[in-house]
Amino acid sequence: MAGQPTIAVIGGGLGGLATTIALARAGFTVDVFERAPQLGEVGAGINISPQATKTLLALGLGAELAAVGNAMSGQIQRSMYTGEQLVDTALGGQGRSADRYGAPYYVFHRADLLTVLAGAVDSARIHLDHHCTGLVEDPGGVTLEFANGRRHKANIVVGADGIHSQIRQHLYGADEARFTGQMVWRALVDGKTLPPDLLGPHGFCGWIGKGSHLMTYYLRGTDVINITTQSDADSWVEEGWSSKGDPGEMRARFPGAAPQLQQLLDAVTDCSKWGLFGREPSDDWGRGRIQLIGDAAHPMLPNAGQGAAQAFEDAYALARWLDTRRDDPEAALAGFREVRIPRAHAIQRQSHLNSKLVHAGDWEQRQETFKQRERQGDTALGMNWIYAYEPTQEWNQRREYPLSFAPGAPS
Repeated sequence: MAGQPTIAVIGGGLGGLATTIALARAGFTVDVFERAPQLGEVGAGINISPQATKTLLALGLGAELAAVGNAMSGQIQRSMYTGEQLVDTALGGQGRSADRYGAPYYVFHRADLLTVLAGAVDSARIHLDHHCTGLVEDPGGVTLEFANGRRHKANIVVGADGIHSQIRQHLYGADEARFTGQMVWRALVDGKTLPPDLLGPHGFCGWIGKGSHLMTYYLRGTDVINITTQSDADSWVEEGWSSKGDPGEMRARFPGAAPQLQQLLDAVTDCSKWGLFGREPSDDWGRGRIQLIGDAAHPMLPNAGQGAAQAFEDAYALARWLDTRRDDPEAALAGFREVRIPRAHAIQRQSHLNSKLVHAGDWEQRQETFKQRERQGDTALGMNWIYAYEPTQEWNQRREYPLSFAPGAPS
Protein backbone atom coordinates (compact mmCIF):
# COMPACT_ATOMS: atom_id res chain seq x y z
CA MET A 1 0.00 0.00 0.00
CA ALA A 2 1.57 3.26 -1.11
CA GLY A 3 1.36 6.53 0.81
CA GLN A 4 0.25 6.77 4.40
CA PRO A 5 -2.20 4.06 5.50
CA THR A 6 -4.69 5.20 8.12
CA ILE A 7 -4.40 3.38 11.43
CA ALA A 8 -6.80 3.11 14.35
CA VAL A 9 -5.44 2.21 17.79
CA ILE A 10 -8.01 0.85 20.24
CA GLY A 11 -7.03 1.64 23.82
CA GLY A 12 -5.61 4.86 25.25
CA GLY A 13 -3.44 3.34 27.96
CA LEU A 14 0.34 3.30 28.10
CA GLY A 15 0.80 0.79 25.27
CA GLY A 16 -1.83 2.35 23.02
CA LEU A 17 -0.41 5.85 23.38
CA ALA A 18 3.17 4.66 22.80
CA THR A 19 2.00 2.88 19.66
CA THR A 20 0.21 6.00 18.46
CA ILE A 21 3.36 8.09 18.97
CA ALA A 22 5.60 5.58 17.19
CA LEU A 23 3.27 5.29 14.20
CA ALA A 24 2.67 9.03 13.92
CA ARG A 25 6.41 9.74 13.99
CA ALA A 26 6.83 7.22 11.19
CA GLY A 27 4.46 9.39 9.14
CA PHE A 28 1.19 7.50 9.49
CA THR A 29 -2.23 9.02 10.12
CA VAL A 30 -3.24 7.54 13.47
CA ASP A 31 -6.35 7.90 15.62
CA VAL A 32 -6.57 6.43 19.11
CA PHE A 33 -9.92 5.45 20.62
CA GLU A 34 -10.39 5.12 24.39
CA ARG A 35 -13.57 3.79 25.98
CA ALA A 36 -13.26 5.90 29.15
CA PRO A 37 -14.45 9.53 29.20
CA GLN A 38 -10.93 10.67 30.06
CA LEU A 39 -7.42 9.30 29.98
CA GLY A 40 -6.31 7.97 33.32
CA GLU A 41 -4.12 5.44 35.10
CA VAL A 42 -4.35 3.67 38.42
CA GLY A 43 -2.53 5.45 41.25
CA ALA A 44 0.51 3.20 41.51
CA GLY A 45 4.11 2.89 40.46
CA ILE A 46 5.47 1.23 37.37
CA ASN A 47 8.93 -0.04 36.39
CA ILE A 48 10.34 0.53 32.92
CA SER A 49 13.47 -1.53 32.35
CA PRO A 50 16.42 -0.25 30.28
CA GLN A 51 15.64 -1.94 26.98
CA ALA A 52 12.10 -0.54 27.01
CA THR A 53 13.39 2.91 27.98
CA LYS A 54 15.40 2.80 24.75
CA THR A 55 12.20 2.61 22.70
CA LEU A 56 10.83 5.74 24.40
CA LEU A 57 14.13 7.56 23.98
CA ALA A 58 14.04 6.69 20.29
CA LEU A 59 10.63 8.40 20.12
CA GLY A 60 12.21 11.61 21.41
CA LEU A 61 10.82 11.51 24.96
CA GLY A 62 14.10 11.57 26.91
CA ALA A 63 13.75 14.96 28.59
CA GLU A 64 10.11 14.37 29.52
CA LEU A 65 10.89 10.97 31.06
CA ALA A 66 13.81 12.32 33.07
CA ALA A 67 11.61 15.09 34.47
CA VAL A 68 9.05 12.72 36.03
CA GLY A 69 10.90 9.42 36.58
CA ASN A 70 13.34 8.11 39.15
CA ALA A 71 16.38 6.48 37.54
CA MET A 72 17.30 3.53 39.73
CA SER A 73 20.83 2.43 40.62
CA GLY A 74 19.66 -1.01 41.75
CA GLN A 75 17.60 -2.74 44.41
CA ILE A 76 18.08 -4.75 47.55
CA GLN A 77 16.12 -7.81 48.61
CA ARG A 78 15.35 -8.44 52.28
CA SER A 79 13.73 -11.22 54.26
CA MET A 80 10.12 -10.29 54.92
CA TYR A 81 10.40 -11.74 58.43
CA THR A 82 13.84 -10.70 59.73
CA GLY A 83 14.77 -7.73 57.57
CA GLU A 84 18.04 -9.48 56.70
CA GLN A 85 19.51 -8.29 53.40
CA LEU A 86 19.61 -11.20 50.96
CA VAL A 87 21.13 -9.56 47.90
CA ASP A 88 22.05 -6.16 46.46
CA THR A 89 21.57 -5.86 42.71
CA ALA A 90 23.51 -2.90 41.32
CA LEU A 91 22.30 -1.69 37.92
CA GLY A 92 24.90 1.04 37.51
CA GLY A 93 26.43 4.04 39.22
CA GLN A 94 24.97 7.42 40.09
CA GLY A 95 21.39 6.24 39.82
CA ARG A 96 21.78 5.23 36.19
CA SER A 97 21.61 1.77 34.69
CA ALA A 98 23.01 3.43 31.55
CA ASP A 99 26.44 2.39 32.81
CA ARG A 100 25.47 -1.24 32.34
CA TYR A 101 22.67 -1.31 29.78
CA GLY A 102 22.86 1.99 27.89
CA ALA A 103 19.63 3.47 29.24
CA PRO A 104 18.06 4.20 32.64
CA TYR A 105 15.95 1.77 34.61
CA TYR A 106 13.06 4.07 35.50
CA VAL A 107 10.24 3.96 37.99
CA PHE A 108 7.27 6.28 37.47
CA HIS A 109 3.95 7.12 38.95
CA ARG A 110 1.69 5.65 36.28
CA ALA A 111 -0.27 8.87 35.92
CA ASP A 112 2.95 10.83 35.27
CA LEU A 113 4.08 8.44 32.56
CA LEU A 114 0.64 8.51 30.94
CA THR A 115 0.77 12.34 30.94
CA VAL A 116 4.12 12.28 29.15
CA LEU A 117 2.81 9.92 26.47
CA ALA A 118 -0.50 11.76 26.04
CA GLY A 119 1.39 15.04 25.65
CA ALA A 120 3.23 13.63 22.65
CA VAL A 121 -0.02 12.79 20.80
CA ASP A 122 -2.03 15.31 18.78
CA SER A 123 -5.06 15.87 21.02
CA ALA A 124 -7.32 16.02 17.96
CA ARG A 125 -6.42 12.36 17.32
CA ILE A 126 -7.47 11.16 20.79
CA HIS A 127 -11.13 10.10 20.84
CA LEU A 128 -12.53 9.56 24.33
CA ASP A 129 -15.77 7.82 25.30
CA HIS A 130 -15.42 5.47 22.34
CA HIS A 131 -16.19 1.90 23.40
CA CYS A 132 -15.56 -0.39 20.43
CA THR A 133 -18.45 -2.83 20.16
CA GLY A 134 -17.80 -4.39 16.77
CA LEU A 135 -15.82 -4.29 13.58
CA VAL A 136 -16.21 -5.35 9.97
CA GLU A 137 -13.26 -6.50 7.89
CA ASP A 138 -13.03 -6.01 4.15
CA PRO A 139 -10.17 -6.12 1.60
CA GLY A 140 -9.41 -2.42 2.08
CA GLY A 141 -9.34 -2.33 5.86
CA VAL A 142 -11.61 -2.41 8.89
CA THR A 143 -14.72 -0.47 9.89
CA LEU A 144 -15.02 0.04 13.62
CA GLU A 145 -18.35 0.42 15.41
CA PHE A 146 -18.69 2.22 18.75
CA ALA A 147 -21.30 2.24 21.49
CA ASN A 148 -21.90 5.97 20.93
CA GLY A 149 -23.10 5.25 17.39
CA ARG A 150 -19.97 6.38 15.56
CA ARG A 151 -18.24 4.37 12.88
CA HIS A 152 -14.63 4.75 11.74
CA LYS A 153 -12.85 3.21 8.76
CA ALA A 154 -9.11 2.51 8.91
CA ASN A 155 -6.68 0.56 6.78
CA ILE A 156 -5.12 -1.05 9.86
CA VAL A 157 -6.42 -1.63 13.40
CA VAL A 158 -4.21 -2.12 16.45
CA GLY A 159 -5.84 -3.66 19.52
CA ALA A 160 -4.11 -2.17 22.58
CA ASP A 161 -7.15 -2.58 24.82
CA GLY A 162 -5.70 -4.81 27.51
CA ILE A 163 -6.23 -8.31 28.79
CA HIS A 164 -10.02 -8.10 28.35
CA SER A 165 -9.63 -6.85 24.78
CA GLN A 166 -12.74 -6.40 22.67
CA ILE A 167 -10.59 -6.66 19.55
CA ARG A 168 -9.23 -10.00 20.70
CA GLN A 169 -12.74 -11.21 21.40
CA HIS A 170 -13.77 -10.28 17.86
CA LEU A 171 -10.86 -12.27 16.46
CA TYR A 172 -10.92 -15.32 18.70
CA GLY A 173 -14.28 -15.42 20.46
CA ALA A 174 -14.82 -15.69 24.20
CA ASP A 175 -11.14 -16.20 24.97
CA GLU A 176 -11.46 -15.22 28.63
CA ALA A 177 -8.38 -14.63 30.75
CA ARG A 178 -8.03 -16.98 33.73
CA PHE A 179 -7.20 -16.24 37.36
CA THR A 180 -3.54 -17.14 37.94
CA GLY A 181 -3.77 -18.01 41.62
CA GLN A 182 -2.08 -14.77 42.68
CA MET A 183 -3.37 -11.43 43.93
CA VAL A 184 -1.84 -7.99 44.33
CA TRP A 185 -2.26 -5.18 46.83
CA ARG A 186 -1.23 -1.67 45.83
CA ALA A 187 -0.76 1.41 47.98
CA LEU A 188 0.98 4.78 47.97
CA VAL A 189 2.27 6.36 51.18
CA ASP A 190 3.88 9.70 52.02
CA GLY A 191 7.62 9.20 51.71
CA LYS A 192 8.48 12.19 53.86
CA THR A 193 6.81 10.69 56.95
CA LEU A 194 9.15 7.69 57.05
CA PRO A 195 12.91 7.35 57.72
CA PRO A 196 14.94 8.24 54.60
CA ASP A 197 17.03 5.05 54.79
CA LEU A 198 14.06 2.70 55.08
CA LEU A 199 14.30 1.51 51.47
CA GLY A 200 18.08 1.13 51.47
CA PRO A 201 20.78 2.74 49.33
CA HIS A 202 18.90 2.51 46.03
CA GLY A 203 15.49 3.66 47.25
CA PHE A 204 14.13 0.33 45.99
CA CYS A 205 13.63 -2.63 48.31
CA GLY A 206 12.00 -6.01 47.79
CA TRP A 207 10.71 -8.07 50.72
CA ILE A 208 10.65 -11.82 50.13
CA GLY A 209 8.63 -14.45 52.00
CA LYS A 210 7.05 -17.84 51.47
CA GLY A 211 4.17 -17.52 49.05
CA SER A 212 4.40 -13.73 48.84
CA HIS A 213 6.63 -10.74 48.22
CA LEU A 214 6.45 -6.96 48.30
CA MET A 215 8.19 -4.34 46.16
CA THR A 216 8.69 -0.88 47.68
CA TYR A 217 10.28 2.10 45.97
CA TYR A 218 10.24 5.88 45.81
CA LEU A 219 8.29 7.88 43.23
CA ARG A 220 8.44 11.60 42.40
CA GLY A 221 11.84 11.91 44.00
CA THR A 222 11.25 10.77 47.57
CA ASP A 223 7.78 12.28 47.95
CA VAL A 224 5.88 9.00 47.55
CA ILE A 225 6.59 5.36 48.38
CA ASN A 226 4.94 2.79 46.17
CA ILE A 227 4.01 -0.54 47.78
CA THR A 228 3.02 -3.47 45.59
CA THR A 229 2.48 -6.88 47.14
CA GLN A 230 1.93 -10.21 45.47
CA SER A 231 0.57 -13.29 47.24
CA ASP A 232 -0.55 -16.78 46.35
CA ALA A 233 -4.33 -17.08 46.64
CA ASP A 234 -6.74 -19.98 46.28
CA SER A 235 -9.41 -17.97 44.50
CA TRP A 236 -10.51 -14.52 43.40
CA VAL A 237 -14.12 -13.77 44.29
CA GLU A 238 -14.32 -10.02 43.64
CA GLU A 239 -16.23 -8.66 40.67
CA GLY A 240 -13.72 -7.66 38.03
CA TRP A 241 -9.98 -7.75 38.62
CA SER A 242 -9.60 -4.64 40.78
CA SER A 243 -11.45 -3.43 43.84
CA LYS A 244 -11.14 -1.13 46.82
CA GLY A 245 -8.99 -2.67 49.54
CA ASP A 246 -8.98 -2.54 53.33
CA PRO A 247 -5.55 -1.52 54.77
CA GLY A 248 -6.18 -3.70 57.83
CA GLU A 249 -6.83 -6.72 55.61
CA MET A 250 -3.72 -5.89 53.61
CA ARG A 251 -1.56 -5.78 56.75
CA ALA A 252 -3.08 -9.04 58.01
CA ARG A 253 -1.76 -10.79 54.90
CA PHE A 254 1.79 -10.35 56.18
CA PRO A 255 1.96 -11.64 59.76
CA GLY A 256 5.34 -11.58 61.46
CA ALA A 257 6.67 -8.81 59.24
CA ALA A 258 10.12 -7.40 60.04
CA PRO A 259 10.01 -4.07 61.92
CA GLN A 260 11.04 -2.05 58.86
CA LEU A 261 8.36 -3.67 56.72
CA GLN A 262 5.76 -3.31 59.46
CA GLN A 263 6.55 0.40 59.58
CA LEU A 264 5.75 0.65 55.86
CA LEU A 265 2.54 -1.35 56.17
CA ASP A 266 1.38 0.71 59.15
CA ALA A 267 1.68 3.86 57.01
CA VAL A 268 -0.92 2.58 54.50
CA THR A 269 -4.23 4.43 54.76
CA ASP A 270 -5.69 3.55 51.35
CA CYS A 271 -5.15 0.60 49.03
CA SER A 272 -6.57 -1.44 46.18
CA LYS A 273 -6.48 -5.15 45.49
CA TRP A 274 -6.22 -6.93 42.18
CA GLY A 275 -6.60 -10.47 40.99
CA LEU A 276 -3.90 -11.39 38.47
CA PHE A 277 -5.31 -12.82 35.28
CA GLY A 278 -3.45 -14.24 32.31
CA ARG A 279 -3.37 -16.61 29.37
CA GLU A 280 -1.02 -19.30 28.26
CA PRO A 281 1.43 -18.08 25.60
CA SER A 282 -0.37 -18.09 22.27
CA ASP A 283 0.35 -17.19 18.66
CA ASP A 284 -3.12 -15.62 18.41
CA TRP A 285 -1.93 -12.02 18.00
CA GLY A 286 -3.99 -10.97 15.00
CA ARG A 287 -4.76 -11.58 11.35
CA GLY A 288 -4.94 -9.64 8.12
CA ARG A 289 -4.95 -5.93 8.94
CA ILE A 290 -5.71 -6.37 12.66
CA GLN A 291 -2.85 -6.58 15.16
CA LEU A 292 -2.94 -7.09 18.93
CA ILE A 293 -0.21 -5.69 21.18
CA GLY A 294 0.61 -5.60 24.88
CA ASP A 295 -1.69 -7.43 27.27
CA ALA A 296 -4.23 -8.03 24.51
CA ALA A 297 -1.64 -10.30 22.86
CA HIS A 298 0.68 -11.46 25.65
CA PRO A 299 -0.41 -10.68 29.23
CA MET A 300 2.51 -10.74 31.67
CA LEU A 301 2.59 -11.62 35.33
CA PRO A 302 4.35 -8.72 37.09
CA ASN A 303 7.21 -10.90 38.35
CA ALA A 304 9.60 -9.63 35.69
CA GLY A 305 8.29 -6.05 35.52
CA GLN A 306 7.68 -6.39 31.78
CA GLY A 307 3.99 -5.65 31.19
CA ALA A 308 4.33 -2.08 29.93
CA ALA A 309 7.91 -2.68 28.82
CA GLN A 310 6.84 -5.33 26.30
CA ALA A 311 4.02 -3.11 25.06
CA PHE A 312 6.63 -0.41 24.39
CA GLU A 313 8.81 -2.91 22.52
CA ASP A 314 5.71 -3.86 20.51
CA ALA A 315 4.98 -0.21 19.72
CA TYR A 316 8.43 0.52 18.35
CA ALA A 317 8.74 -2.70 16.36
CA LEU A 318 5.24 -2.36 14.87
CA ALA A 319 5.96 1.14 13.60
CA ARG A 320 9.24 0.05 12.04
CA TRP A 321 7.67 -2.95 10.31
CA LEU A 322 4.78 -0.92 8.89
CA ASP A 323 7.11 1.87 7.80
CA THR A 324 9.37 -0.61 6.01
CA ARG A 325 6.51 -2.45 4.27
CA ARG A 326 4.10 0.36 3.40
CA ASP A 327 3.30 -1.47 0.16
CA ASP A 328 1.99 -4.54 2.01
CA PRO A 329 0.68 -3.97 5.56
CA GLU A 330 -0.43 -7.57 5.96
CA ALA A 331 3.11 -8.76 5.26
CA ALA A 332 4.42 -6.12 7.69
CA LEU A 333 2.14 -7.37 10.47
CA ALA A 334 3.09 -10.97 9.75
CA GLY A 335 6.79 -10.02 10.01
CA PHE A 336 6.12 -8.19 13.27
CA ARG A 337 4.51 -11.28 14.76
CA GLU A 338 7.28 -13.57 13.57
CA VAL A 339 9.88 -11.48 15.41
CA ARG A 340 7.95 -10.49 18.52
CA ILE A 341 6.15 -13.71 19.45
CA PRO A 342 9.22 -15.77 20.47
CA ARG A 343 10.58 -12.99 22.69
CA ALA A 344 7.25 -12.24 24.35
CA HIS A 345 6.63 -15.94 24.99
CA ALA A 346 10.07 -16.32 26.58
CA ILE A 347 9.42 -13.36 28.86
CA GLN A 348 6.02 -14.73 29.83
CA ARG A 349 7.77 -17.94 30.88
CA GLN A 350 10.45 -15.98 32.75
CA SER A 351 7.76 -14.09 34.67
CA HIS A 352 6.14 -17.35 35.72
CA LEU A 353 9.45 -18.89 36.78
CA ASN A 354 10.43 -15.78 38.73
CA SER A 355 7.27 -16.12 40.80
CA LYS A 356 8.08 -19.74 41.64
CA LEU A 357 11.62 -18.84 42.69
CA VAL A 358 10.77 -15.72 44.69
CA HIS A 359 7.94 -17.46 46.57
CA ALA A 360 9.88 -20.63 47.33
CA GLY A 361 10.51 -21.49 50.97
CA ASP A 362 14.17 -22.59 50.78
CA TRP A 363 15.88 -19.36 51.82
CA GLU A 364 19.47 -20.58 51.62
CA GLN A 365 19.10 -22.13 48.17
CA ARG A 366 17.29 -19.05 46.89
CA GLN A 367 19.94 -16.67 48.25
CA GLU A 368 22.75 -18.75 46.75
CA THR A 369 20.98 -18.72 43.37
CA PHE A 370 20.72 -14.92 43.52
CA LYS A 371 24.38 -14.49 44.46
CA GLN A 372 25.63 -17.00 41.90
CA ARG A 373 23.89 -15.17 39.09
CA GLU A 374 25.33 -11.85 40.16
CA ARG A 375 28.83 -13.35 40.31
CA GLN A 376 28.28 -14.42 36.71
CA GLY A 377 27.43 -10.83 35.73
CA ASP A 378 23.66 -11.34 35.64
CA THR A 379 20.90 -9.93 37.83
CA ALA A 380 19.56 -11.91 40.78
CA LEU A 381 16.57 -13.19 38.80
CA GLY A 382 18.46 -13.80 35.56
CA MET A 383 17.06 -10.73 33.77
CA ASN A 384 20.20 -9.69 31.90
CA TRP A 385 19.01 -11.21 28.61
CA ILE A 386 15.88 -9.04 28.81
CA TYR A 387 17.59 -5.79 29.81
CA ALA A 388 20.50 -6.12 27.37
CA TYR A 389 18.24 -6.46 24.32
CA GLU A 390 18.55 -3.68 21.75
CA PRO A 391 14.98 -3.08 20.49
CA THR A 392 15.90 -0.21 18.16
CA GLN A 393 18.49 -2.37 16.39
CA GLU A 394 16.93 -5.83 16.61
CA TRP A 395 13.29 -4.96 15.82
CA ASN A 396 13.41 -7.13 12.68
CA GLN A 397 15.61 -9.96 13.97
CA ARG A 398 13.95 -13.18 15.01
CA ARG A 399 15.45 -15.25 17.83
CA GLU A 400 14.60 -18.68 19.13
CA TYR A 401 14.34 -19.35 22.86
CA PRO A 402 14.15 -22.71 24.65
CA LEU A 403 10.62 -23.96 25.18
CA SER A 404 11.01 -24.85 28.87
CA PHE A 405 12.92 -21.82 30.10
CA ALA A 406 14.36 -18.54 28.94
CA PRO A 407 18.13 -17.82 28.93
CA GLY A 408 19.29 -17.22 32.47
CA ALA A 409 15.96 -18.25 34.00
CA PRO A 410 15.77 -20.70 36.90
CA SER A 411 15.13 -24.25 35.78
